[in-house]
Amino acid sequence: MKGHRERLMLYSTDHVKNVDEQSLGEAYLLLMIIGTRAFSYATNWAVFEPAYATVPEHWHRVASDLDPSSQDYNQILKTPRLIIDNEKMTVNRGIPEKIEHSSELPPSKGTNAARSSEQQGQ
Repeated sequence: MKGHRERLMLYSTDHVKNVDEQSLGEAYLLLMIIGTRAFSYATNWAVFEPAYATVPEHWHRVASDLDPSSQDYNQILKTPRLIIDNEKMTVNRGIPEKIEHSSELPPSKGTNAARSSEQQGQ
């Protein structure tokens, strides 16, 4: 689970790339209900768009906490997401950060790998 205490995945049993608007709304509502309980230990958690899906032809959404010490935190920063604040009960759109190319690990094909200006100062 890449260093996350909890991680949820909701997927279509049919192998489809997209679902209709009603199913999409129901999926997000279900993730919000279950996620609020599953991630009650966290101030913030997120539902991620499938930007890094290993099987992009199969509709799914993943939700997890936003732990900066997790193995995939840099990927989280690059992924479009909805951020849920458990304390304020708000939902905000997470804008992917640009991450500077690393000489150690080349970016995946079709990804934007750059470091944010905050990370560059470290």
